[in-house]
Amino acid sequence: MKIELLSVIGLLLCLLIIGIEYILLYRLAELQDEHTARNDNIRRRLDIHVEGVLYAPTEGSRNAEITALADEINGDFTVYEMAVKEIKEHQGSGFDDEAKEKLIERINTQVEPIEMYAKMLDEGDVYHKGYACRRLADLEAMEYRDKIKECVGSKDRDLAYNAAMALCQMGDVYEVAEYLLSIENDTQYSGRIVNEFFAQFTGDREELAAKLFEKCNKYMKCTVIKTIAQYKIDGFRNMYIEGASGNDTQLKIACVKALAAFGYPEDEQILQIAAGDKDWVIRSSAVRGLSLLKTQSALNTVKHALGDKEWWVRQTAAQSITRMDISPKDLEEILGGYDRFAADAMKNVLYKTVDT
Repeated sequence: MKIELLSVIGLLLCLLIIGIEYILLYRLAELQDEHTARNDNIRRRLDIHVEGVLYAPTEGSRNAEITALADEINGDFTVYEMAVKEIKEHQGSGFDDEAKEKLIERINTQVEPIEMYAKMLDEGDVYHKGYACRRLADLEAMEYRDKIKECVGSKDRDLAYNAAMALCQMGDVYEVAEYLLSIENDTQYSGRIVNEFFAQFTGDREELAAKLFEKCNKYMKCTVIKTIAQYKIDGFRNMYIEGASGNDTQLKIACVKALAAFGYPEDEQILQIAAGDKDWVIRSSAVRGLSLLKTQSALNTVKHALGDKEWWVRQTAAQSITRMDISPKDLEEILGGYDRFAADAMKNVLYKTVDT
């Protein structure tokens, strides 16, 4: 009897839980519908206001439409961004990008988006603070840089990242360097962040890299060298030459990649030596760099790399050959030679080149 009673009680509890879940799901669906309906209403009203702003017959009526649009926005950043997006994406005649930007500037005069995002930075939750940091940077609100700096030290990882990225857009060397140094031991995270930050950095990339090199560990140093290789910063060439000639494999990989990006004739000897290194990543980078030199000795080394035991090096060599001044005789020699590795790698690249 006791077991049957417990079973009934258990069944009732299960039904109660299912009922509560159903009510919650129903309420969530209602809220979603209300949110969708609200956005649809806002969008319809915005369409009217934006059309009025774009096609007002006189400047007086355009000013009136801008005021009406500002009243519709009423300090709501989501509505403001919807309006700006709609103007930027407008495809009508007579409105190039410059004309659209001028209209947005006039709207900003009344809406005051900087003050709107500044308020969000002061009063918002962690998510909204991070978003405000990025938007203030987009609007070049340099007067709020100090407040953004305070967020870089946040224990919340996303807020710290967004604040540091905002400072990156503002070109703040010291704060960005300090943030990157603070995450250098998180190797799965910091590598990606370094690439993002140098791509977005508006200040002097050489100065930022130098600041990092003063204090960073070996992993961060190698990551920064590989990242800035594409920017061909001459100020670090001596460091690259030293690293490419050293015994530290990871540093050598980074430095050979950096030297390879320059394509300077005076670096050919270093790249020739690196093309024979025991590490295939170093050999591959060296071969790619030699392809920029266009000398016969460089061509010979790249041709030799077509027979490398590592597929990636052969592939790099084949791609590099197509960028060099190779004669028909040399090409015939590769394709018809005894080295099938070299011939296959070359054919593969040539087929892809023809297909594209």
